[in-house]
Amino acid sequence: MKPITYAFLETTNYCNLSCSFCNREEVIGPLKHMALPNWRILLDKIKHHPVKEAKLMGMGEPFLHPQFDRVTEMFKETFPECFLIVATNCQYSINHNSKMRDKFEKSLRYIDLLYLSIDGFEDNYEQDRAPAKWNRLLKFLDDLQDINRDKCRIVINYVVNKYNIFDIPKIEKFLDEYSLVELRLNMAQSWDPSSTIADNERQWGYSDKQLDYLRENYNHLIKGRSEWEYEDCFWVNEALYTTVEGNIKMCCLNTGATPFGNIFIHDLDDVRNSKEFQDVKIGCNLNRPQDHCKNCSYKELSPLLKELGVKSQSERVI
Repeated sequence: MKPITYAFLETTNYCNLSCSFCNREEVIGPLKHMALPNWRILLDKIKHHPVKEAKLMGMGEPFLHPQFDRVTEMFKETFPECFLIVATNCQYSINHNSKMRDKFEKSLRYIDLLYLSIDGFEDNYEQDRAPAKWNRLLKFLDDLQDINRDKCRIVINYVVNKYNIFDIPKIEKFLDEYSLVELRLNMAQSWDPSSTIADNERQWGYSDKQLDYLRENYNHLIKGRSEWEYEDCFWVNEALYTTVEGNIKMCCLNTGATPFGNIFIHDLDDVRNSKEFQDVKIGCNLNRPQDHCKNCSYKELSPLLKELGVKSQSERVI
């Protein structure tokens, strides 16, 4: 097996939203924050791997972890050269003198890239991220203005669906207004193994007018690979995805899959070399995917990205 170079690690499954495109209610166990001693165990189990990029996120809002500043600090102590990415839904208060602001600001010392998840303008935003409130988002962005960002790059991560395409320029204006670095567009994906993107009418069935608009104005901001086959999948070869319970799954595009093992119970090499894990890996490597991967969003999105004129880039777009 190749060493792990990419890690997607969930440290909490608590969330303050119920997003229309998220299947967390179907896949999470009891609500839980990972205790710091367990976090230490997890890091010790992977510290010999050359992890170059990591995302501390999953089916919860990362900053709801009561000690998330220590979570990020411990990660960077273990992997000082790793590029660390975190996403947040911005639906909490970081006003002056609050505990959340202190935790948030301390965390930014160790985060290299922070995604602000903003999908749509006003009503469209609230509809997809209920019970999110537009005014709460604006207050968060206002309070973010005078936070010490250290060296953290803060960007907008925008999930595109049929109903928010024409909101993109309104959100793009936030870059200058709130001193943000970049607008990243991701075409909507499905994390539910039992369904495809096309099964969700909000996420599929774009009109010619919508496709033309994206192609002509924003294809340079859309992330993903227009040329992608199962044999290109990096997850099966050099990535690690763990849940807050320590369950090891193949990737974050199949959150409902049966775990291959648990990092707190099993040896990681044994899990990655197990028949079940290898069957999925070899299936992708040979371009003959197992059932586990049959509804992969990378594969399903590839023709759409090609139609939009997106140049192939890393598929690490989650």
